[in-house]
Amino acid sequence: MRLHRLTLRDFRGVAARDLDFDEAGVTVVLGDNETGKSSILEALSLLFELPDDSKAGKLKAVQPAGRDVSSEVAAELTLGGQRVHYRKRWFRQRLTELRVDPGGHTWTGREAHDEAARLFAAHVDQSLWAALVVGQEHALAVPAAGSVAAVLTALDESAGGEVDHGAAVPLVAAVEREYQRYFTRTGRPSGDYAEAIHALDQERARVEEARARLAEVEQDVASAERLTRDRATMSARSREQEARVAKLADRRQAADKLVGQVERLRRDAEFAAAQVESARADAERRTALVDEVKERDRASTEAEEVRLRTTAALRGAEQEWERATAALRVARDDQAARRAEVRRLDAHLSRLRDRADLADVRKRLAAVEEAREQERRAAAALERTNVDDAALEAAEAAHVDVLAARAALAAGAPTMVVRRLGDADVELSGIPLEEADEGVTVDREVTVDRDTTVRVPDVVEVTVRPGTGATELAATTASAEDVERRLLAELGQADIGAVRQAARARVEAERALTIARDDLARRLEGRTFADLIAARDQLLARVTDDDHLDDVADDSADDLPDNVPDDLVGSRVEEAATLFDAEPLPAREFSVVKEALRVKEHLPAEESPPVKASLPAEQPLPTTQESTREALAHAQAEDVAAAKLLARAEAAGAGVRTAFEIARDEATEARVRSEQATERRTDALATLDRARAQQGDELLAAAMSKAAEEAAAIAADLAEAEDAVARSGVGELGERLAEATTLRAQLAEQVEHLQDELSRVEGALERAGAQGLATAAEKARAELAHAEEHHSTLERRALAAARLRETLERHRAEARLRYAAPLRDRIEALGRVVHGPSFGVGLGADLEVEARTVDGIRLPVSSLSTGAREQLATLVRLAIAGLTATDGSGVPVVLDDALGWSDPGRLQAMGALLARAGATGQVILLTSAPDRYVGTVPGARVVRI
Repeated sequence: MRLHRLTLRDFRGVAARDLDFDEAGVTVVLGDNETGKSSILEALSLLFELPDDSKAGKLKAVQPAGRDVSSEVAAELTLGGQRVHYRKRWFRQRLTELRVDPGGHTWTGREAHDEAARLFAAHVDQSLWAALVVGQEHALAVPAAGSVAAVLTALDESAGGEVDHGAAVPLVAAVEREYQRYFTRTGRPSGDYAEAIHALDQERARVEEARARLAEVEQDVASAERLTRDRATMSARSREQEARVAKLADRRQAADKLVGQVERLRRDAEFAAAQVESARADAERRTALVDEVKERDRASTEAEEVRLRTTAALRGAEQEWERATAALRVARDDQAARRAEVRRLDAHLSRLRDRADLADVRKRLAAVEEAREQERRAAAALERTNVDDAALEAAEAAHVDVLAARAALAAGAPTMVVRRLGDADVELSGIPLEEADEGVTVDREVTVDRDTTVRVPDVVEVTVRPGTGATELAATTASAEDVERRLLAELGQADIGAVRQAARARVEAERALTIARDDLARRLEGRTFADLIAARDQLLARVTDDDHLDDVADDSADDLPDNVPDDLVGSRVEEAATLFDAEPLPAREFSVVKEALRVKEHLPAEESPPVKASLPAEQPLPTTQESTREALAHAQAEDVAAAKLLARAEAAGAGVRTAFEIARDEATEARVRSEQATERRTDALATLDRARAQQGDELLAAAMSKAAEEAAAIAADLAEAEDAVARSGVGELGERLAEATTLRAQLAEQVEHLQDELSRVEGALERAGAQGLATAAEKARAELAHAEEHHSTLERRALAAARLRETLERHRAEARLRYAAPLRDRIEALGRVVHGPSFGVGLGADLEVEARTVDGIRLPVSSLSTGAREQLATLVRLAIAGLTATDGSGVPVVLDDALGWSDPGRLQAMGALLARAGATGQVILLTSAPDRYVGTVPGARVVRI
């Protein structure tokens, strides 16, 4: 036998798998655990063993768990020189197909199963199959070669057929033929002997049957008398029950009429209720339309008022912007003229360098000192702020989370509107609801994010629970607010506005520090403070006239207070600019615009930039350094004043421009909202008018009243009819009628059963009288005596034949041990490849390996290690495969996860032996360990699954 192809579909955990095997050689099927390797052997076994309609438990075990699908196995193999294609499907859409080539003969159904079983039995030695096709559970079992018929045949042929004195010898053949006259090969009785045993058993059964039938006749006579009495009693009770059923049926028919009337009235009542509900829904929709019109009127009026206010604010902002623009233009012109005068005097002063150098150095030193002081103050202010960009970003993110959570809560939580209609006090979660003023109803709208109670003392208390979704949203909101509070506490700020103000203060401090450092660097002009001191000392050394030096010192000292440094001018300009450095104005609060338009109130009246300014004409340059210094100081002071006015004018202009833009946006938005509110009010009025045109308010109320009256009338009729049905006891009548009908059927069935039993017994008595049972019993006893005599004769002959055959078999077994040498030589030749030249085995009476010898140490098989037993079992199987492969009757060697206990050296040697076995036969190895065979079996083909 050779296996060429195997296909599995929905077999245990295998969804679909096709496997091809080489006709000769070694095929290694490699796959992880639980991928279906062991299912290959099980599938082959079930394919030939169980028909497609089998209900065997081991077949049900291969159906995929939890799936009602078919399990299918198909195999292509060679049996006795014929190519066999065999396919079988179990469970759903059962199928069995068999095709044999050459010839193309086909079978289906049970015929295919029987023909495949015949072919397998005719061409495959079952004992050889059991020895060479091995699952994991038998990998350590060493097969006994003497129990394999194909091995014994091969050993007979290798010994020339003379050693065994087998079945070809006339005496042995005659004894075997005589034995088979009485027994089968397995020792069961057959032929005349089996027929004699069967005939004896039949005659004994006939005698017992005759005795039993005589006893049955006596029992039938007594049963006939009892059945006659019971039939008469049951017939009388059945007639009484029939009358009772008829009476109950009449009462039930009358009650059913009442029930039908109730059902009709109930349908009428349901229809009337639907009419009432429809009229009520129409009235509610009309009320909703009226309320909507009122709401649209109110919203339109409010939107128009907002539009008027924002339009007036926009006109004021435009006027302020025009005035600020004119003032800024004048201030810029004045500041440019002052700067030009300063530059002219400064250029003239530079020409008086001989006397001014020392004063200039001293002024520079004073300015540098002041710049250093500004730097120290800016650095100290920066250290006092703890809100940097990261802290501001974290605070803003936490605040956004709070706003998002609150918005989600407002959108996801239910809303409850409470309206006070009378004089009674109303409390909402313990807080009194505001009273109505002059007939105006006050509504209180509440988002229900927790249990909310509406209570009217001494009247009612209603608790509204938000449900799981609103509760989770409220919890999310509380969590976000808690995160924001903790972050504000860490920063030491009261709210997000304070955090933003602190962040802006830090930015201002950083900017001031940068300006101070830039100013210091500018004043030093790449030099150090020590360089300036050295320059001053050099100038003092060059001045030789002490009186002149004192004059210069006095003049310089007097000049310092009048000289205003540029950094102070810059700081004042920035101070004026920060007057409008605030948060962006909210888009919908136009009152902020009015506040911004009053920015000029922050400026002193005397510093407000004039609309017109007259600049002095250019004066002649002073002739002395002192007069030049005085003129320069005066020009610088005027320049500082002009710069301050320009900075304030620019700041005021920027603020007014922002206010104007905000006012413009608010006016546009208010106008859009007003137009939108007017359109919605018009749509609501049109909808209400159309509804009233179709049906007026009075007709709507009348229709609802009429529907309610009709529903009440039908409900009264229904109640009266239901009362009549209740009085009729229809439910009890139904149960009583059903019970009476069931009892009537039971009594009728009993009468019929008793009649049948009586007829059967009477017929049996008639047949017994006609058969002559006493005569038949005597005849059966005579035939039993004859059968016992015939059986005794054949039994003596059969036992003699069995004893003679047993004697011959014992002598044959003794002779079999003498020709076990070829098997032992083959096993030892294979074993020496693995264990060395000292390897040897000892065989038992059934040619089984009893012991192994290595290096002179003889150990029984049961004492070997697990790896050694597994290697020995594989060696014996390869030896059996080699002996039986010569005549074409061999089977594949299939090993499932074998040699798992072998060390690398012996595993390499075993791989070589497996390759030799594949050279003359078919070897299939199933494993989950790729390093066990891949790389150890030369020429092996690997199939991965």
